[in-house]
Amino acid sequence: MHDTPVTRKQIPHRKSAWYIYRKNFADGRDNYIKMNRGSQMAFFNARCFSRSFTLGIHALLIAANGLISAPAVAQDTSGFSVPYDATLFTQQAATKGVVLMSADWSRHWGCGRYENAQLQFLAFDKNGVQKASADGQWDVMIKDGSILPSKKNYGNYAYIIEPGEYLLTGFRIKLGKSVSNVGNFYGDRKNMLENGKSKGGSFTVAAGEIVYIGHFSLDCAKAPMPWRFYPETRDDFDKYLDEIGQEYPGIEKNKVQFRLFDTQIMGYPFSLP
Repeated sequence: MHDTPVTRKQIPHRKSAWYIYRKNFADGRDNYIKMNRGSQMAFFNARCFSRSFTLGIHALLIAANGLISAPAVAQDTSGFSVPYDATLFTQQAATKGVVLMSADWSRHWGCGRYENAQLQFLAFDKNGVQKASADGQWDVMIKDGSILPSKKNYGNYAYIIEPGEYLLTGFRIKLGKSVSNVGNFYGDRKNMLENGKSKGGSFTVAAGEIVYIGHFSLDCAKAPMPWRFYPETRDDFDKYLDEIGQEYPGIEKNKVQFRLFDTQIMGYPFSLP
């Protein structure tokens, strides 16, 4: 985990990127990681999407604007994923893959029209696996487990999973307009899935693959929403792999594929040069 604050500095619009500045207080070094954000949030450009798609996302925004409390969620997984272990993956590489991702659980102040906002979890289901409930029993889930407001920056995650396509089917953002006016902006299977696809996006992993899908954080330009960032240079990607390799020993850097979470509303397409 990074016990470091984040400061965002928008560079000129035509460059279509954000710089995330991260200061490492442990050893006094300054680290700059360039994460691409895209020129503007396509989420708010209704011309890009079908009417039904736009209305579905708009319903989620109504939940955010009204500060509706999220229903109780069974925050456990189905058993499709287990934390990465080098020995275990060596034994299962013929039938399993590995997904790498990071998430920023820190509180963001002045986020859109809210005093503060905080991403609390992201959850995915394997495509084709039917789930009866709107939430819970996700196949892959990352979350902030802290009781007090998180002060850390990005947490790194590596999971051994079944090969296939995984759909974003759950997330929650805690929103505060004041100390006494707090609620949640949330997504679940009921409002995220349409015609067998996720309105948020998906990622794929094949047997034997190790795939990096992105750094997830909040975008605060309009209404708070999850956004997929990423290292924009190979040097920064190598630094990230060195870092996650310290937390999950045995990940072979040369085998990691840069294949971002595929989305139309939470990020833009990108390939490392």
